[in-house]
Amino acid sequence: MRWIKVIAASLCLLVPAAYAMAQSLDELAYETIEPSRIKLGESAILRVTSFGRIKDVALPIIPGLVFEPMGRSQGFDFVNGSTLPATFFLIRVTPQFAGIFSIPGVMPNSRSIGLEVIKGDEPNPYTWRSQQPTPAPVPAASLPKGVQLQAGGAAFVHLAIPARPIYVGESVPVEIEVGLRAGIVTSVNGLPTLKGSDFTFNNLSKQPERREETIEGGGFVLLTWHSALAAVKPGDFALSAEAPLTVKMSTLSAADRAVASRLAFPLLQSMYNGVAPRDMTIESSPSQLKVLPLPTEGQPGNFSGAVGEFRVSSDVSPSTVAAGEPLTLRLHISGSGNFDRVDSTMFDRLDHWKTYPAKSSFIPSDAVGNEGEKVFEQPLIAAQPGEQSIPGLEFGYFNPNTRRYELAQTPAIKVTVAASLANSSLSLNGAPATGAIQGLRPDHPPPQNSVSELRPLYFRVPFLAIPTTLALILAGSWFAVRPRAAHGNSKAAERVLAQLDAAARTGDSSSFFETARKAVLQTFAARWQMPADQITVAELKARLGTTGEELEQLFAIADEAKYSDSRADGPDFQRWLRLIRSQLVGERE
Repeated sequence: MRWIKVIAASLCLLVPAAYAMAQSLDELAYETIEPSRIKLGESAILRVTSFGRIKDVALPIIPGLVFEPMGRSQGFDFVNGSTLPATFFLIRVTPQFAGIFSIPGVMPNSRSIGLEVIKGDEPNPYTWRSQQPTPAPVPAASLPKGVQLQAGGAAFVHLAIPARPIYVGESVPVEIEVGLRAGIVTSVNGLPTLKGSDFTFNNLSKQPERREETIEGGGFVLLTWHSALAAVKPGDFALSAEAPLTVKMSTLSAADRAVASRLAFPLLQSMYNGVAPRDMTIESSPSQLKVLPLPTEGQPGNFSGAVGEFRVSSDVSPSTVAAGEPLTLRLHISGSGNFDRVDSTMFDRLDHWKTYPAKSSFIPSDAVGNEGEKVFEQPLIAAQPGEQSIPGLEFGYFNPNTRRYELAQTPAIKVTVAASLANSSLSLNGAPATGAIQGLRPDHPPPQNSVSELRPLYFRVPFLAIPTTLALILAGSWFAVRPRAAHGNSKAAERVLAQLDAAARTGDSSSFFETARKAVLQTFAARWQMPADQITVAELKARLGTTGEELEQLFAIADEAKYSDSRADGPDFQRWLRLIRSQLVGERE
C-alpha cells in the first residue's frame, strides 16, 4: 500500500507537468524557404517543420505575395547528428512583383525569412539547392583525407593546394571545396576566404562547380571554387580556408539533451524547442606549403619577377609608314604564371625610335587568370626615312619546372619609312621648285595686297617705346618727390638742439640733461635697430669706447639733476652740447 501511494502521488505530479509540456509543443517548430531567390513568375516553397502536435498553421498576409497551402506530411528531420520524427507543412509562395520581401515567422518565437524576387536572369553564386529532385542516382563518396565534419556533422571545408614546394612569386592553382548536408545547411552566406597574409589571392571563380554525393550515409551538396595564389616571401606556411554558413542547430546543452533523452516521448520532444538556424563560420584543416626563394645565380638583368612558362611573339602595323607617322609594335606573351609581374621594360632598349607609354591588356584562358595571353602595344615613330629595323625584344623569366632562368627573344622586324611630303621639294605648275617655294603647294594663290608681318600694332617696337617712356618719367618723378629719411632726421636733430639751447640759457639742468639722455638713446636705438630701453651703459662703452664713458657720465649727471637741485654752469652746458651735437650730426651723416 505504501508503494501504491508513492506511485499515485508521482503520477499526480507528472500529469500536470506532462500536460504543460504537451501544450508547449505547439511552439516547437521553425520555417525555411526554398529557394530564397527566384525570378518573377516563379514560386518558392515555405516549409514549416514541427516536432510537436501542431495541426495547422496560419498563413501570413504580405502585400505582393500570395500564400497557398500545399498540404502536410510526416517524416524525419536531422538535428545535431540525430534523426527525429517531424511534421512538414508546405506552403507555395508566389510573388506579384519584383523586390525583397521579409516574411514574418508563422510560428511563435520564430524569426523572419527573406525572399528576393528578380526580373532578369542574373546568376546567383550562392544557390546550391536544386528546385527539382535529381533523377540520377547520387554517387557514394568519402571525405577527403584529413577533413572532418563540422557543425554537428552538417558541413566541411577542404582546401586543395599543390603538395610540392613552390617558388616566391609562382602562381599556382588552388581549390576550395565546401560540403553541405542537404536540409541542414540552409544557406551559404558569402564566398569562402583564404587565411594568410603572406600570399596574393586571385578572385574566385564566379560560379562554383556543383555536384551531389552521399557521404557517411547522408546526402551532401559539394561546391568547388577555383583560384590561384602566389607567395610573397619564402618559408613554411600553414594555409586554411573558411566559409560562412547558416545551419540548423539546437541551443540546448549536452547535459540537457542527455536528461531529456531518458524521459517519455512527450518530454523527449521538449528538448528540441531550441532548434533554429544559426550563423557560423567553419574552417578547413591546415594545409602545409613550402615556399622556396628564387635563385640568384643566372638571373638576367631584365628579370621583373615573372615566374611560369611563357612564349613570346611580336608584330608591327603598318609595315610601311612616312617619316614622322606612328606605327604600333605589339608584343604577345602567352602561357601560364603570374602575369601581374610581366611588364613592358623590354621596350626600354628601342634606340633610334621615338616611343610613347605602352598599353597592355590581358586575355585569360581559364577562370582564375593563371593562364592566358598578355599583349603590349608600343607606339613608335621613326625620324629618318629608309629601311629601318626594330630590334628583337628579350623577356626573362624563371621556369619552376626546369628550376632555372630562361630568356625568350623575338626576331627583328623590318619596316620601310618613306620620305615625308612636308620635307620633299615639289614643283608648282610643272616648274621646278625654287628656294622660295618649299614643302606643300598652297591651295590658293597669294593675294595682291600683303603685309610683311601679322603682329598687331601695339606689339611692335615703335609703339612699345611710348609706354616705356611714360614708365621712366613716372619712376623719376617718384624718386624726386619721395620723402628722405636723412632730411627728417636732420630736422629732428635741429629741434632737439634748439630745446637743449633754451634749457642751457635758462639754467634748467634737469630739463637739459633729461632731454639729452632721451635724444641719445633714441639716436642709438635707430642706429643699432634695437629698443631704446634695452641700451645699457655697458652696451654704450662696448660699442663707442671713450665716447661711451662720456655718455655714462652724462647719464649720471642727468640722474643727479633729476633727483637734486644741482645746477651746471655755462661751460658745462657747452661741453655737453658739443658731445650731443656730434652724435646727432654723426647719425645724419
